[in-house]
Amino acid sequence: MSATMPRPFRPVKPGELLQEELDARGWTQGDLAAILDRPVQAVNEIIAGKKAITPETAVALSRALGTSAEYWLRLDSLYRLDQLHQRSPQPEQDISRRARTFAAAPVKELIKRGWLTVPNPKDPVQLERAVCDFLGTKSIDERPSLAFAARQGKSGDPQTASVVAWVCHVHSLARKQKVSTFNPAHVSEAAKTLPQISAKDNGAAGVRQRLAEIGIRFVVAEHLPNTRVDGAAFWLDPRAPVVALSLRYDRIDYFWFTLMHELAHIASSHAKDRPRIDDALVGRDSEPASEKQAEEKHVDGLASEWLVPAHRLAEFVTATSPYFYRARVLEFAQSLGVHPGIVVGRLQHEGHVPWTHLRNLLERVRPQLAGAAA
Repeated sequence: MSATMPRPFRPVKPGELLQEELDARGWTQGDLAAILDRPVQAVNEIIAGKKAITPETAVALSRALGTSAEYWLRLDSLYRLDQLHQRSPQPEQDISRRARTFAAAPVKELIKRGWLTVPNPKDPVQLERAVCDFLGTKSIDERPSLAFAARQGKSGDPQTASVVAWVCHVHSLARKQKVSTFNPAHVSEAAKTLPQISAKDNGAAGVRQRLAEIGIRFVVAEHLPNTRVDGAAFWLDPRAPVVALSLRYDRIDYFWFTLMHELAHIASSHAKDRPRIDDALVGRDSEPASEKQAEEKHVDGLASEWLVPAHRLAEFVTATSPYFYRARVLEFAQSLGVHPGIVVGRLQHEGHVPWTHLRNLLERVRPQLAGAAA
C-alpha cells in the first residue's frame, strides 16, 4: 500500500490488548511485573505504548498468557509502523522519490565526475530535476527519447541506466561542438587517410580536428562502471553525425579500431535512425566474429581494411611468419604509414602472434587525449 493512500484501519495499541488480558485474569500491572520478573515501570510503559515489545518480552508474554510470541510482535510492529506513517509521511515520500531517481541514472557516479550538478543533492526535488534535465525528460519515470540499436553482449541488456546516462552525456558534449558542413561523400575518403596520423607523436589528439573538418563531431567520454561500452555512432540531426569513444581499454590498437568501426557506421548511414552503441567491441571479452550480425561484420571489415589492407597483411604474414620480429613489424607499419601498435593488434586478433608478444608496441592512448576525455 502506498504511503500516501489513506489507511483502511488503525492498528490497535498492543498495550490496550495486554490490559484486557490482565483484566480478564484479574491481574494488576504489578502482578504481571512479578510474573515476568520485570520492573513495574517497564510493564506500565508497554501498556502505555511508550516501550516497544522486544522479541524477549514477546516470548515472556506468550509464556505468561498462553499466547504466541509472534502475536505480540506483530501487534507491536503494525502499531509502530502506523505511528511512523502518521508522523512522517514526507520523509517516506522523499525516500521513494530518491529511489526512483537513483533507478533512472547512476547519480553518485555522475556527480563524482561532474557530469551532473546539483546545488543540494540531499534535496530530492532538486536531485530529480537535475537528473531529468540531464536525461532530457519531463519526469523521472519517463525514458529518454533516445532510440537505441545496441548489440546485446554477454553481460545482457546493454540499455542499462548507466549506458543511457553515458549516451546522454555524449549527446550533450557533441551539441557543444562546432564543425564544418557534413558531406557524406567525404567520409570514406577521409577514413582511408585518417589512420596515417596515428604514426605521429600524439596522433590521437589530432582526430577531433580532422573529423571536424569533414563535419563529424568526435567525443571521448570515459565509460561508466559496470558497463562494457566501447564506442557509439549516432546523428544529432540528419546533417550532424557523431562518433564517440569510451576508452574502456587504454590501448592504441583498440582506440583506432573502435574509431574506424564507428566511422564505418557513419559511412554506411547505419546510425541515422538509431544510435549504434557498441558493447564489448574490443578486448578479450569482445563478441566473437561468428556471433556478430551481418551489419557488424560489414563495418568490422571496413575498419580493418582502412587500418591495414587485407592484401598487404597477407603479403607480410607470408613473408614473415612465423618470426614476427619487432624490427619487421616496425618496418611494415612504416610502409603503411600507421602506428606499429595497430599492426600488432591485428596480428594478435587474427592469431598470428600470441597476446603476450610485442606488447611494448601497444602504447597507451589516454595520455595523447589528455583534456579530451570528459
